[in-house]
Amino acid sequence: MIMIASCQHHPDTLPTLGGGGGTIDPPDTLIINPDPCDLDTVYFTNTILPLLNSSCAVADCHDAITHEDNVRLYDYSNIMQQVTPGNTGNSDLYDVITDNDPDNIMPPSPYNSLSSEQIGLIATWIQQGAKNNSCTADCDPAGFSFAQNIAPTIELACTGCHSGSNPSGSLSLTTYEQIKNIALDGRLMHSLNGTSGYTIMPDNTLGLPECNKTQFQNWVNAGAPNN
Repeated sequence: MIMIASCQHHPDTLPTLGGGGGTIDPPDTLIINPDPCDLDTVYFTNTILPLLNSSCAVADCHDAITHEDNVRLYDYSNIMQQVTPGNTGNSDLYDVITDNDPDNIMPPSPYNSLSSEQIGLIATWIQQGAKNNSCTADCDPAGFSFAQNIAPTIELACTGCHSGSNPSGSLSLTTYEQIKNIALDGRLMHSLNGTSGYTIMPDNTLGLPECNKTQFQNWVNAGAPNN
């Protein structure tokens, strides 16, 4: 299940934190719908796609190039081939992320399994009809709390690739110190903005919404505090 032997969703063309460039047309930004988010709804574009993109649609797994076992998990139409709307028990996607056999569970070793919270999000999305939906989450561009703004975004969209015993680009992003290091040396914002030769990240997207990138930039400007 993807997300990342070297977390490259496409062949490398430019330096990245572990993602790739390539010729596959990317999807839209992670959030595209102007409607506000309903706290009781799990949205495909906001939550499910970045989660699967980071954990499953990686090189040598279920990306557009490799599509291991002919499974592609990088866009809605392909993901839906593994999902039965409203029925987790008949959805291959849910089966493999909850399998008790360590030889069958996805993502496979040495990558980290999905957390119970992440599995719950996928289950809720399926139970709610597995819709191709999106929304605009509340976002204060002036907010830059590591705990409230930075860490949750990285956990959703980045740590699937950048975690485990073999993280993409040999770069793990699971602790504050690891994230702080790439923030202060410039790699974080270059990757989020696609500047200085870096391919825009998260991979396989057109990037985070501008409000979120502003939060990251404000956090970096403040010295990347553990706030």
